[in-house]
Amino acid sequence: MIRFTLILIATIIHFFGWSQHPEMLSPDGWELEKEKCDVKVFGKTITGYEVTAFKVNGLIEAPVESVFKVVMDIEGYTEWYPNCKVGEVLDQPNEHEQFRRIEFGLPWPFDNRDVLNRAVAHHTEDSIWIDIFDAYDYAPKPKRVYRVGRTEGYWIIEKEDGGQTRLTYAAVGEPGGIPKWIINIFLFDSPLEAVNNIREVVKDPKYADE
Repeated sequence: MIRFTLILIATIIHFFGWSQHPEMLSPDGWELEKEKCDVKVFGKTITGYEVTAFKVNGLIEAPVESVFKVVMDIEGYTEWYPNCKVGEVLDQPNEHEQFRRIEFGLPWPFDNRDVLNRAVAHHTEDSIWIDIFDAYDYAPKPKRVYRVGRTEGYWIIEKEDGGQTRLTYAAVGEPGGIPKWIINIFLFDSPLEAVNNIREVVKDPKYADE
């Protein structure tokens, strides 16, 4: 039960924040932590954070636009991201921007965790970059839910040969309420599972590249 709870809290770090930290963007300093089914997760120490940052990447057998639809379909996160209980769009000013709330379930005696963020997508000819910004105060906090604060991250969705897409996701955060050295032990499991789940979820016709 304790290990399960720690993985849940580490999972929450993976989603939320903003990608302006230069150390997060730099390719230097990332060390391979885990690998499964050709999905690799790297770790890196980021100035100002006690929790290790992670970066995961893997190939998806689907076009860029289909993978983009999966990542932006926040309500669908309950189907593929570990322990995600609620995903909802609070506001969508345009087709490239969303304000979202995501809630993760934790076992008793812990309260569920939620995060509010703003996702902004930037398109180029062969790739899509999604910045994730904090939106902590965008909506009231539900009762008996702990709202996670400071984090940062981004998604990169890139076209590869043969109709494949390379998906990269990097994030770091401070969830609070649990020793950081313990979180670091379990930090890399959920991104591996998430990317492998996307490989199956993206086959759903609703994500087809039109």
